Amino acid sequence: MDLEKVKEIIRRKPPFFLFLSLGYLILTAFLKWTIHPSAGTLLFIVGGLIGVYFLDVAEVFFHLTPSPFRSVVFEAAFVIVSLFVVTSSGSAITSGLVLSLYLSLSLWQIGQWQIQHNLTDWYRMVNGTVPIEVQWWILVGTLVIFLVETLLFVF
Repeated sequence: MDLEKVKEIIRRKPPFFLFLSLGYLILTAFLKWTIHPSAGTLLFIVGGLIGVYFLDVAEVFFHLTPSPFRSVVFEAAFVIVSLFVVTSSGSAITSGLVLSLYLSLSLWQIGQWQIQHNLTDWYRMVNGTVPIEVQWWILVGTLVIFLVETLLFVF
C-alpha cells in the first residue's frame, strides 16, 4: 500500500468518528477492567484501533465502489459474527476489532440518516423498496444489539 492510499484512508475518517471511537474503546476498557488494566486491556484497544480503519482500508485497497460493507446484507451477517465473537472468543483483540467495526457501521448509518433522512443506499442489495419507517426501526434494532454486545463483553 502506497503513502497516498494511507493518506486517503486517514482523510476519509471524520475526526468526530475517530474521537467517538476512541472514547468508546477507552470507556469500554475502563468498564471491563476498571482500575486493574491487564494485557487484555491493551489488546482490546489495539484491536479497536485496527477496527476503526479496517473497512476503510478494505474499501481503498480493493477499490470498492459502492462499498459492499455499507449494506444491510453485510450488516446482518456481521451482527451474527460479532455476537459470536464477543460471546465466545475470549480474545480481547478480536472483541475490540468487532466492536469497533460495529461502531463504525453504526456511525456510517447514523451519519447518512442525519444527512439524507433515509438509509436507502444500504438496501440496494435488497429486492424491492424498504419503507423509511422500517429502515429506522432496523437502525434502532442494530444499535440496541450493539449496546447488548458491549454489555456482554463488559460483564
